[in-house]
Amino acid sequence: MRPYFVKGVNHVFLWRFLQMFRTYRGQSEFVHWIGRFEIAQKRLLASWSDLLDISDLPEAGTQAFTAALTDEQRLQYNAIITDEDKLAYQQELREQTIANRRTRHAGQFPLSDNLMSLIFP
Repeated sequence: MRPYFVKGVNHVFLWRFLQMFRTYRGQSEFVHWIGRFEIAQKRLLASWSDLLDISDLPEAGTQAFTAALTDEQRLQYNAIITDEDKLAYQQELREQTIANRRTRHAGQFPLSDNLMSLIFP
């Protein structure tokens, strides 16, 4: 049974993308159709967000992370005295970077709201 499953984030996104275009109302109630369409849309958006690759972002506390800091961030980092505060600052910067990448990636979704409304009927 296992070979028949869709595996890998790229394949899952492609599968959800194609399923979005294959959802049709048929003879079902319109109210039930709206729910099915929204579930398919949420699954597609979730699979799109899974495509974000943050493996190139170094872990906080490593030397590679401090080398990747900008000049302004490095000045603030050097002004911090304790090691715990330095690590907390690095973790905060990493979380901000990940949040910024997620926002940018979500904005690059190939189907706009207008196109989704055209797919809906």
